[in-house]
Amino acid sequence: MQTFKPLAGVRVLSFELAFSLPSGTRALHDMGADVVRVSPPERSQDRYISVIDGVFHGKRCISIDLTTESGRDIACRLADQADVVCSNFRPHVLGKYGLDADTLRRQRPELICLQVSGYGTPGPWSEYPAFGPSTEAAGGLTWLMAPQGERPARLGTGVFSDQLSGRHSALAVVAALRKRQESGRGATIDHSMTAAISHLIGIPLTRAGLTGEVPDYRPNRDSRYVPQGIYPARGTDEWIAISTQSDAAWHALAELIGLDPALSKADRQAAHDAIDAALARWTAGFDKDELTERLQSLGVAAAPVRTVRDSNSDPQFAARGALQMVRHRRPKLGHDAHPHPPLPWRIVGRNRRRVTDYRHTGQDNRAVMRDWLAMDDAAVTALERSGALTKAPPLELAERPASALRDADFASKAGLE
Repeated sequence: MQTFKPLAGVRVLSFELAFSLPSGTRALHDMGADVVRVSPPERSQDRYISVIDGVFHGKRCISIDLTTESGRDIACRLADQADVVCSNFRPHVLGKYGLDADTLRRQRPELICLQVSGYGTPGPWSEYPAFGPSTEAAGGLTWLMAPQGERPARLGTGVFSDQLSGRHSALAVVAALRKRQESGRGATIDHSMTAAISHLIGIPLTRAGLTGEVPDYRPNRDSRYVPQGIYPARGTDEWIAISTQSDAAWHALAELIGLDPALSKADRQAAHDAIDAALARWTAGFDKDELTERLQSLGVAAAPVRTVRDSNSDPQFAARGALQMVRHRRPKLGHDAHPHPPLPWRIVGRNRRRVTDYRHTGQDNRAVMRDWLAMDDAAVTALERSGALTKAPPLELAERPASALRDADFASKAGLE
């Protein structure tokens, strides 16, 4: 069976930090692109397993000191060989080194440039520094996610903003590559992390624009689906999610728990608290997985509430090949590989590209200079000695490895053996 690599042959040069852009270039890599991550000399992100596992796997890594003239020259020469040049610094940063989109595309109109920033350009906030949680706050998500009576809202982890921005950015690059096939011209893509959040919350945003009212977040409640919520299951801290999305589903559920199946949606909405209490008493006597199967067989949407650890050995994940083992070179982790999810979609009849290991700062200096610039080892050595290119051994990780939390039979449960 062939491996699905639609972006094979596409070269991506990415000046990236943190999660937003790296999650997008990770998707480009998983679709076959040769993604070269340009790391700053201080290699600060080599230390964190959350970054390594989450967004840096598979990409080749070089380290360039852009404050040196020879470093800037190397970066510009690499950009000349790239199909796509990406950055998630503030918009002005690469311009200091002659690597901004206007300069690069003036020389090569076929180049695609992607700039990911907190607020996008133009606008009064264009140069403001940003991180995932701050863009979620500015975009309106943080307020919506704070339950009524729990103001001020609390900052989240930034996972929505970072992951959405990455996925939208990857989609934009693929669209620009497709258009270039027709026109021969590239594009400059400007992506706002805050706008990605607005895109996510389009329904409440539209309602606020129509009514002038800011909707309150109501955990587990939805005006369309009654009842809906998270209910206790048998055991300690075990839960099941149930959403009754039609009158037929309500009839089936009501007959199971001894409530009136003839209640209308309006009646159920008015009695939601009482229904929740009755439902919780009933679900508490059942195993969450067994109850999920029973409810699903009756047409009631239900799912066990899984921990991340549970999800790693979920049989549905295993059936779809939704986890791959990634090798790493960190002997002190106590394990030589860890599970990692590839792209969540697949082309039926094709293999996904295998997830490859994380490359630490400067590890691929020689390979990339050879492949992209036809540079020999002596020239690379000279650049490393001058400080234009840097190379460093792996740092000891600063976080507890996920392998320490695994069951002994984890790999077999996850379908990885």
